[in-house]
Amino acid sequence: MMNFLINIFLWLVSGLLKYQPSREQNLRPSSPVYTCPSCGSHHTIKNGSTHNGKPKRQEQECSQPFVSNPTNKTISPDTKQLIPQLLLERIS
Repeated sequence: MMNFLINIFLWLVSGLLKYQPSREQNLRPSSPVYTCPSCGSHHTIKNGSTHNGKPKRQEQECSQPFVSNPTNKTISPDTKQLIPQLLLERIS
């Protein structure tokens, strides 16, 4: 009877030693790493958002605010020429 219990115990222990949980299941999805364009540091904090909804970040060491992946929407030259004309029409 004692041999039987020892064999069952050894069988359970060997099964537990063979079992290794998958590391892929335990990993959390990594959050994006934001890099400061002026100093290159990764120590950033949230600093609100732009009017377009893009998140603003601020670097903790140099206190430089920045927007990750900014979209620079410039005014086309045609629109720049049209603005003074429309203003003159409105004024006169």
